[in-house]
Amino acid sequence: MERYKYDENNGLWYELGEHGMYYPMVEEIKLESGRYVNLAMEHMRAISPIEYETLGLLGKFPEIFNGLNDKVYALIDEIMKKKLIEEPIQENWNVLEMEKHKKMLYREAEEVALQEIVYKNHFENIDIEAMMDKV
Repeated sequence: MERYKYDENNGLWYELGEHGMYYPMVEEIKLESGRYVNLAMEHMRAISPIEYETLGLLGKFPEIFNGLNDKVYALIDEIMKKKLIEEPIQENWNVLEMEKHKKMLYREAEEVALQEIVYKNHFENIDIEAMMDKV
C-alpha cells in the first residue's frame, strides 16, 4: 500500500496510519491567546452570537483573530511615539510624574487601539453561507 494518497475530490493528502487506514493530513492551526484576542472574541460573541458559534464550529477563529494582539501593540507603540512628541514630559527630573504621564498616554493610545482594532466587526467581510456550502 502507498504511504500517501491524494484525493482530487477534496484536495487533501492522506497518510497511511494504524490498521491500514488513511488519515487526512490536516495542518493544525492554533488560536493565539492574549488580552486583545479575548476582548475581541467576547465582543463578537456579544454582537453576533450566531455567526460567532458558526465560525467557531467551522474552525475559522485562527484565521480571523490570529495576529490581533500584535496589531494592537504596534498601533499603541505608534500612537505613544507621536503622543510623547506632541505632549512631552514637563518635569523629566521627577520619575513618578514621568511614569504617571506615560501611563496616561498609554491608556489614551490603548483606547484608540481598542476602538480601531478590537471592537470592530471582525465578521463583516465573511460570507458564512459560502463557507457552509463548502462543508
